[in-house]
Amino acid sequence: MQRVMLVTWCLGALWALPLEAEPLLPPGRFPATDAAIAKQQRQFQAFNTLPFGLSLNVHVKDRAARDRFQAFLDQQDVEDYRAFAGEHPYDRIAMFGEHGDLGFFGGVALAGTAFRYMALRREGAPAAVLARARADLVRAAEAWHVFYVVTGGQGVVARGIWRLQPEDASDPPIPGLDQYHPVPLFDDQGNPLPRPKDNGSDRFDNSAGVLPPGTWGWIDSASKDQLTGQVLGLVALHDAMKGDPDVDQRLVDRLAEDARGVGRMLMQRHEIAGLENCSGEGEYDLLIWDADGRPTMHHDLNPLSFEKIYLPEGSAGFNIENLALAIGVLRGLHHVTGDPEIEAFLYDEFLGRRGYLEKLRHFESPDALNYIYMGLATNTDNPDLVGVALFVALYTETDPEVAAALHRFLEEGWWAPASEPRFCASKSKQPLWDAIYLAVTDRGTPEALRQELATLLPAFPLGGYWQEDRINCDAQEIAQGWCLAIDGKTVITLAGTEPGGRWLASEALDPAIRPTSDFNARSNAFHVNGGGDGLMLAPGGDLLAAYWIARALDLQPAGSWNRSPFARAHRPVPGTIPDGGPEPADDGGPGQDAGPDSPPDLGPGPDGAPDVPASLDDGADAAGPDPDGNAPGADMGPDTGTPRKSGGCQGTLAGSETLVWAWPALLAAWGLGRRRSRIGPSGRVR
Repeated sequence: MQRVMLVTWCLGALWALPLEAEPLLPPGRFPATDAAIAKQQRQFQAFNTLPFGLSLNVHVKDRAARDRFQAFLDQQDVEDYRAFAGEHPYDRIAMFGEHGDLGFFGGVALAGTAFRYMALRREGAPAAVLARARADLVRAAEAWHVFYVVTGGQGVVARGIWRLQPEDASDPPIPGLDQYHPVPLFDDQGNPLPRPKDNGSDRFDNSAGVLPPGTWGWIDSASKDQLTGQVLGLVALHDAMKGDPDVDQRLVDRLAEDARGVGRMLMQRHEIAGLENCSGEGEYDLLIWDADGRPTMHHDLNPLSFEKIYLPEGSAGFNIENLALAIGVLRGLHHVTGDPEIEAFLYDEFLGRRGYLEKLRHFESPDALNYIYMGLATNTDNPDLVGVALFVALYTETDPEVAAALHRFLEEGWWAPASEPRFCASKSKQPLWDAIYLAVTDRGTPEALRQELATLLPAFPLGGYWQEDRINCDAQEIAQGWCLAIDGKTVITLAGTEPGGRWLASEALDPAIRPTSDFNARSNAFHVNGGGDGLMLAPGGDLLAAYWIARALDLQPAGSWNRSPFARAHRPVPGTIPDGGPEPADDGGPGQDAGPDSPPDLGPGPDGAPDVPASLDDGADAAGPDPDGNAPGADMGPDTGTPRKSGGCQGTLAGSETLVWAWPALLAAWGLGRRRSRIGPSGRVR
């Protein structure tokens, strides 16, 4: 009898042990997906990260160069291109592109690099494989630090960076540096250059000797979308390196200092009257400041702002996209730093005194400007940014009250809003968006979506991911309203055109027939025609990120979601009741002190509360507003990094009621009046 009882007790104890969690995309479960990503990962490391470890486009010189690179990618026996071809890859490359979008594109791809290391470490990958992934991670972390010091520091962030000298002095010069045309920050009289402020000028190293002389250049005018991508990169790097005995923890400390500087910069108040690229008067915070003493062209995270028009503090109206981005950025910075002032600013001031947690709960209010989805005029930059911000916020959030508001907005404002049943995230067949949703939804793991993600990824032409022209519908077919796709079997029904004139299908296209892109999640999956000249290797950074996030994070039951093991507890938002959530982890580890109980003194406010201001706006793109200034309907294609001049502020509208009623007209005027900001090497508008 005692033996029976002992066996029963043991079985009960074993039953009570937690089962090994299953990743969203377990290795081996979807072999075609694993194989496709392995090919793209090989391309990414061999070519797209060559200059300094971050994600860049690779433009080859000619068709012979393309054939040579593809021959290398098609074989598995030789891992090093130089050993395979007897030449350096630079001999075949004309230039590297997308330096000017590296904050966002590179930040998302960096998340792929970080989650790849976390997944392989968890899986117990062979030592050599893990060592290579760790080396890639550390190299990327070293380059990411440049964003925060090449500017001169003080929280000023670069939009993108250039490496001017090869890492190995014996290598040939880095191709394409003839595209780097640095402009001084100031003229001889101390006036900032250029005038007016543009959407990104090349700059000389401003680090005052912190970086090796002659090694780095940068691009200024970081927009709110670039900053959102940067914060995703910071969070992913932090979690991949924190507490790892094989990674120098000084890198983690340095990362926290970089993030702390950004937080301090965003909390500063600036009088905007008379400032370039600003309109209105009063002091505002959440403004991205630049090294030339001006706000960046698309500078704003503040919900009181739209296209550089500012409502007075306390206004009822608010910009829902800015609200979502601000929460993601501030929460990510607090996650990396544990800084009590950033914590107080986000939870006491922003979500509490200013009432933005309550406004998030009422994102469908008539007071809310919501241009994330606009039907045929939807600019996919906006749902892409919002999805990334929501991932950062929910992955790091521990407060159930805050998480509940974020989850409702995730489900009903981003993933499947009732107001946009066709062009929303859930209908767009975008792997990054699928992975984000699967990772942080609290409604359980939908198996059909998991299967969709696994099926979409290998449908892209990965490894080598050449940007080919894809024309599904010719002029005659467009006239009849439908066409037969390039696969010879898919019937595409046309839905109409976006403001830029490009035709959209009534359903998102499968990646096998979709126009190719250097960043798919910011390109419209409903476009029927587009592509490139076949001489550019796209990094597929968003696709790698989607895969590795899904391989590193787990299926979750309803009521739960994937949260960082280093997620920090924090003071509750005033007026809410703290309940549950992981234990505090102020230094990034579980069970540590979450910091002081009282907020820092941020200065007296009108109610005796910390006075931390209202703010400015970023900008807008494509068919709806785009915080990076891209054109209506513009696809994310090759970019030389050459900025187009633009600028001038719009007039002030005083009072929330006026602005709320003016929003539809303002959006319409904006859609007609936006100017394209950057042009690719083929002359194609970005």
